[in-house]
Amino acid sequence: MFPIFSRSGWLLLALASLCAPAVHGQQQAVLSELPVLPEPSSLSAPAPEVPAIAISLAVFSTYPSETLLDACGDTEPNQACIEDTITPEAFISTLIAKSWFTEIKPFGNDSDYELLIANVAKQDETSTISETLREELGEELDQELDKEKHFTELTLQWRGIEIDSLVISSQVNSNETATKKAIEPLLSWYKHATENGLFTPRFLYHALNASDYGNHLSVPESLGDFTRLDTQLYPDPFKGSITRYTHPSFEDALVDVTVYPILAKLDTNASRNKANSASTANTENSARTDALLHQQLDEDWNKADHVATARNLTLSQPQPMSPFNVKGFASGWRLALKADSPVDDPIFATTYVFTCNDKIVKVATTFPSDFSDNLAHELIAHITVPEESVLMQQVRAMLK
Repeated sequence: MFPIFSRSGWLLLALASLCAPAVHGQQQAVLSELPVLPEPSSLSAPAPEVPAIAISLAVFSTYPSETLLDACGDTEPNQACIEDTITPEAFISTLIAKSWFTEIKPFGNDSDYELLIANVAKQDETSTISETLREELGEELDQELDKEKHFTELTLQWRGIEIDSLVISSQVNSNETATKKAIEPLLSWYKHATENGLFTPRFLYHALNASDYGNHLSVPESLGDFTRLDTQLYPDPFKGSITRYTHPSFEDALVDVTVYPILAKLDTNASRNKANSASTANTENSARTDALLHQQLDEDWNKADHVATARNLTLSQPQPMSPFNVKGFASGWRLALKADSPVDDPIFATTYVFTCNDKIVKVATTFPSDFSDNLAHELIAHITVPEESVLMQQVRAMLK
C-alpha cells in the first residue's frame, strides 16, 4: 500500500507551490524558447518519438470523497461501501503497462501532474446468502452474485491544485485479478483525458484561471521581412506564451517573443502615495521596473555564459546593457551579446525586455542590435497582452 494523499490541502500552500520551477521530464512547448546562443541546426533535427502524453505523472491513493461515496450508495443504500477493493498497486501496474505517459511515479513528489485515485465497491452480497438458498436459486444467480460493482474516482492535480475529477462505475467478475479489475476504469479515464485535452496547456490555463493568450494576446503577423511562424503556450502558466518569427532568406535569423506574468507584487505606489509628488512616485516606480527588467537580462546573461562555456566560446558584450525606449509605448532595456569561436564565425544575440500590464514582454533575436532595434520598436508598438489573470491575483495576494 502506498501513502495516502490528503484530499484537503491549504489553498495558500497549493498556490505557493505553483511558483515552483518546472521539473525534469515535463512536457515542453513544441516551439522551445530561443536559446540565448542558439545552435543553427537545432530546429531541423527530427523530433524524437514520445508517448501520447509526454509528461511525468505522480500517482497517489486517496480517501473517497463524498461524491464517490454517494455514487456507491445510490445503488443499494443498505449496503456498506468498502475502500480499495481494487488495490492501488493494481492501478499503478496497469498505468505503467499501458505506457500512456512518459513516466509513472508512485507517490512521487517532483512531478507537476498528480493523479489521485480512490476506489470503493459494494460489500460482497454472496456472504449474506445461505448455501441452501444459493442451491435453490441456481447457477444463473451465482454468476450474477459473483459480479462486483466498483466506483473509482480519479482526480487530476497540477502542483497541488485540482483541475479535473471523474467518477467511473464498472462491473467486473469477483474472480478476476485486481489488475484486470483496474483496466476498465483506467481506460474510461484515459479516453476522458485525451478527448478533453486534460494535459494540454490550453486546458491547464483555463482550469487555473490563468491568462487567455489565445484570445487576448495580439502580435503582428510580420516584423519587417520576418513572418510569424507560430504562437504556442508553455505547459506552465508562469512561462506564458512564445511567438517565433522566421526570415525567408536566412534560416538562422530568428525572432522570439515571450510574454509571461511578473512573479511579484504589482507596483501600487502611485495609488497609495497621493500625498507625494508625481515625480517622486514615478521615480520609485521606474526604479522598481528597471530592477525587475535587469533581473530578466541578468538571467539571460547567466544562461548565455553557461552555454558559451560548454561550447568553448568567449562571451562578451559589444555594448553595455542600456535603456531602450519605444516612444509613446514602453520603456525597456536591451542586452547585446557576442560569442567568439576560435574556429567558427561569431554568434550574436540581442534581447529586449519591457513590461506591459502585469506581464514581461521579451524580444530575443539571433543578430546584432543594429539589425534588431527596428524590429523591437515595431513589435512593442503593435503588441497587446492579456490583463492580470485571476490566478496571478491569487498568487500576488500571498506575496509579501
